[in-house]
Amino acid sequence: MTPPPPLRQRPLGGTGLSVSELGFGCGPTAALMVDGPPELQRAVVARALELGINYFDTAPTDGSGASEVNLGRCLRELGATPTVATKVAITAADLDCGDGHAAVVERSVETSLERLGLAWVPIVQLHNRVGRERAPKAPFGTGALLAAGDVLGPAGVVEGFRRLRDRGLARWFGCSAFGGDLPEVERLVDSGAFDVVTVHYSLANSTAWPSPPVSPQPGPGASQGGEAPPEPDYRGIGARAAAAGMGTVGLRVLEGGALAGGAAAAIRFALANPDVSVVLVGFSDIGQVEVAAEAARAAAHP
Repeated sequence: MTPPPPLRQRPLGGTGLSVSELGFGCGPTAALMVDGPPELQRAVVARALELGINYFDTAPTDGSGASEVNLGRCLRELGATPTVATKVAITAADLDCGDGHAAVVERSVETSLERLGLAWVPIVQLHNRVGRERAPKAPFGTGALLAAGDVLGPAGVVEGFRRLRDRGLARWFGCSAFGGDLPEVERLVDSGAFDVVTVHYSLANSTAWPSPPVSPQPGPGASQGGEAPPEPDYRGIGARAAAAGMGTVGLRVLEGGALAGGAAAAIRFALANPDVSVVLVGFSDIGQVEVAAEAARAAAHP
């Protein structure tokens, strides 16, 4: 049997990295990399690599570090060195720790590298949402709600990222446009301090771009999400980031499983947008990797 062609790659903004259109999400939604059997974790990661997936997204908050530990183990056993992205999530306790957000960022990434078993990581992303004022907990998502000054100001998150780059522990950095106060998110995007942004983008909510560039052809069982996308309205934040030269990482393409019945159509829709660098999908078994990879290969391209 002729093996399928490898997944196509796209540039990740101005980083110089080429990443597979389909990324492997290692978070708790699919749960495989958080608490799945080690043998299955290795088998699914191995098949993803064989199909050409070279972008793996994890976080220290995924299973309280279990995702990083399990991903690192699988990659070592397989002798693989794909692009790994992890995150930093500042907690309410960190806000008053006294030594600044930059120091918290450094400690977090040092611990993530220990779990992953890596000397350095290509990409670190800020997991926290931003608002007009900081708060102990964001309305949804991970960690405290940060103000833009906590990120961009003296001894802030960006300063921590710069220290990591100077130490050779990380190379490129990202922020989140999934939630938060949109004008404050726009401040981060416009700051020029970030290389990558994570963006909520799906058939059910496509507002991160003004309009879909290509009309998808849904397969059987695909959900259309209604005539108008639900709130939140991201008011073109993905297009804004792409125009600024940032790489864009598409989140919730399957809306946490709500569009799983039409997974192929949902993936094709997201990848029909040439501004999307990579679409993250979580996997529970090898069959799901095969379906997602076939959908990516079938996606329309400009």
